[in-house]
Amino acid sequence: MKQELRYVDLTWAVVAVCESDSFTINQLVHDDSVEQAVERYVIGYMAFWQIAFIEKERLVPCDDETLRAAARNKIDRYIAKHPPVQHLPRFYIVLLQQPLAPLEPDGMTQVLQL
Repeated sequence: MKQELRYVDLTWAVVAVCESDSFTINQLVHDDSVEQAVERYVIGYMAFWQIAFIEKERLVPCDDETLRAAARNKIDRYIAKHPPVQHLPRFYIVLLQQPLAPLEPDGMTQVLQL
């Protein structure tokens, strides 16, 4: 089974989605854009599992492309060290400059796997 990593840039985070033959990101998209569908999924998932309760209105937009590129590299390094064992939908998220989360010195959170 082939898996492919697809990045989705949200205004407040970078999300990587492992797509496979049995799961594509387009399955989440109905009448929304890919970004809106992924954002709704990530916020809902984090609230459902009580990881974090995020109010979208309180999220701080980040338009730093250098930071986004660094977040993608951080996710790539994380996946290289922790490859997915099962072929299930995987979401990897790095929050960018969000005061609601513990940040590392680089201005990002650790990679969170959903």
